[in-house]
Amino acid sequence: MLGNTVRHWMAKSKAKISDNRGVTLIELLVTLTISAILLPVTYGAFITGYKVYEKVSIDAQLREDADYVSAMVMKNLYSYPFDRIEECSSSNESCITFVNDSEKNVTPYSDKSFYEVEDEEVRNDQQTLELVQVDGKEQWSFNGEVLATPSDFTGSKVSTSCSSVPCENAIIQLTYNVSDTRFHKTLQLESSFGF
Repeated sequence: MLGNTVRHWMAKSKAKISDNRGVTLIELLVTLTISAILLPVTYGAFITGYKVYEKVSIDAQLREDADYVSAMVMKNLYSYPFDRIEECSSSNESCITFVNDSEKNVTPYSDKSFYEVEDEEVRNDQQTLELVQVDGKEQWSFNGEVLATPSDFTGSKVSTSCSSVPCENAIIQLTYNVSDTRFHKTLQLESSFGF
């Protein structure tokens, strides 16, 4: 019974495919009506999804650039022993100087298995964290080495809250205005750490 029904439908569809009459006006209108309802809904959902993906990608890129700068500043500060911080001599509010007033000299013995620590030597060594102009956008620079990113940090600043003078204990706050010319979006982020 089922085999007969399947053969009957197959024969009917074969006759319909090889029919030269074409599509009727009612079939065409029904197809166009269904398409007119479904296509805008599908297209709208697709465009909305793409815009959300693009916004999240832009935010992630800007945050990643700010995180990179913060990580590089922290890495440089861990590897550079400093005693105090000072405001830069220029009027640039996006600049801070780390000063190393003294350092212990360490010299190896001749067999290189032990080290001898000598008395402190006064040095007055300085390194600077500042915003510099590079290729039409502002980038952070630590001791002359530019921390290059695709983002622009124009309007960013560094500030301190010192508990004493000279400033030997403080909280350093980096306020980032991160933007990218390709995306025309600015994100404001903050990072702070103490020493």
